[in-house]
Amino acid sequence: MALDAGMVAAITAELSARLTNAKIEKIYQPEKDQILFVVRAGGEILRLCASASSNNPRVNITTLPKENPAVPPMFCTLLRKHLAGGKIVSVRQYGFERAIEIGFEAKDEMGFAIKRYLICELLGKFSNLIFTDENFRILGVAKPVDFTTSTKRQVLPGMIYEMPPKQDKLDPMQTDLNTFFALYDESEADIRCDKWITANFMGISSLVAREIASRAGGSIDCTLSQINRTVLCQCFTEVFERIKQSSFAPCLIKKDAKAFEFCFMPIVQYGIGCEVERFDSVSELLDAFYAARENEERLHTRAQDLLHLVIGAMARIDRKTQAQKKELAECRDKERFKQYGDLITANLYALKRGDTEVCLVNYYDDAMPEVTLTLDSRLTPAANAQRYYKKYTKLKNAEEELTKQLSIAADERRYLESVWDLLRRATGQSELADIRDELSLAGYASRLKKREMAGKKKVATKPLRYRTSGGYTVYVGRNNLQNDELSFKRAEKEDYWFHVHGAPGSHAILCCAGQPEPPAEDFTEAAMIAAHHSSLSDGAMVTVDYTKARHLKRPPGAKPGFVIYHTNYSANVVPDKDKVAALLE
Repeated sequence: MALDAGMVAAITAELSARLTNAKIEKIYQPEKDQILFVVRAGGEILRLCASASSNNPRVNITTLPKENPAVPPMFCTLLRKHLAGGKIVSVRQYGFERAIEIGFEAKDEMGFAIKRYLICELLGKFSNLIFTDENFRILGVAKPVDFTTSTKRQVLPGMIYEMPPKQDKLDPMQTDLNTFFALYDESEADIRCDKWITANFMGISSLVAREIASRAGGSIDCTLSQINRTVLCQCFTEVFERIKQSSFAPCLIKKDAKAFEFCFMPIVQYGIGCEVERFDSVSELLDAFYAARENEERLHTRAQDLLHLVIGAMARIDRKTQAQKKELAECRDKERFKQYGDLITANLYALKRGDTEVCLVNYYDDAMPEVTLTLDSRLTPAANAQRYYKKYTKLKNAEEELTKQLSIAADERRYLESVWDLLRRATGQSELADIRDELSLAGYASRLKKREMAGKKKVATKPLRYRTSGGYTVYVGRNNLQNDELSFKRAEKEDYWFHVHGAPGSHAILCCAGQPEPPAEDFTEAAMIAAHHSSLSDGAMVTVDYTKARHLKRPPGAKPGFVIYHTNYSANVVPDKDKVAALLE
């Protein structure tokens, strides 16, 4: 990820152009280290996101959905107190650092004009959001830094804001030709060019350094001795002239259809090995890159206990199932003990009490071989026969019970896989709370629910709603309880039910009661929606089963979301997420 000072310059230029004099409508704090400003700029409502996340720091105009807590955190309350009704008057970058200052004008309680600043430090794990007055005295901070955290720099309310200590490197925006050539001549000739650039110049990411090396020397791993210093200086200067002139061309680099890098300028070093997607807006680029990453981060932070619970439960089922299958394999030899009992019974006249073993003809085998049986000398021959019969009966009963238990374990494993899939696709705290409630009702997470939800206001979620091209409504469950409600309560008998074949996924209901039979295109779109909301959403071609809701049955005592059906059709669709998103209401 290349959120370097050049990318920060591109962000700053875009925000300054679009948000200067924007009026603040609302302020939210969706995450503990993230602030969301809803502003009106030129008659348009925009959402400015400032994130100090250790993994995903950024400032951009976002369109990603954010779920706000029922009770605003203290930092959010402080911002509302000072900035409500105010406006953004400036956005600037501190030198060539990864820090953005957003200036505000507002009025205090007495109606006097005041100035306030929000400083966004985008420094990886040291990222922070710092709110100051007009004299840069800190009023509030998203991540307080005291002496126990850092002895070099503290960031606490009441202190005067100071920039982080500067690195002992040159500013590339102010480096002239003589300085560049002198540094080149003093350096070791066998050092890699990209390493030399990042070691001597501040604010440059490894991606940009490799790009400069690639353009100057034709390879990302070339050394200084392999590059003419004039050519290297020219390529170096071109990059920073682009920044000075605000001539940005944001792009996203993808490999195997997954984004892994972004930059403020065109990237050519990967050749045909990667796909480079161009964006008109830096904010759109950051949204595209961070959407999946943020969702994954929320999952691991907010649902860590649920993930551990589900993983642990599946692991226990797997261990138990493995042991039961081993026992079941032993039960398959049960008929042999019944045959031994029959052989002893047929030869009672030839046996006597006190025998320890006997050799009998096995008439169950066409070859009529002799078999040696062990006897208990304390028992009569008839009692020895009963001993073998009892062992047969025990294994037979065990086989029936183990088969039953394995079926129950398989159903439970499928249920937990469906919960895992729901957790993977959860997008907000409310959805996680619903899943927590579901696990509690299913007997898995009562202790977790009490600990996590105590004193918290529950926000009810509703099923997702889509509108097909033909105007038909499609509902999709966000959890297994909603799946049950959609399939057995809300769906009419003539509505169609969709579910991905043989894998965890949400139930989708195509509502068509009282309307003509939907066209083929609507069936395809409903199947595509069901495929998208499943564990196979990344598949190239997914099989989706669909049937009328009246054909669905729920077995007694089944886990939430489990249904059976015997009459159905199937469709093969490509889960196009962009097309599905366009159908969402």
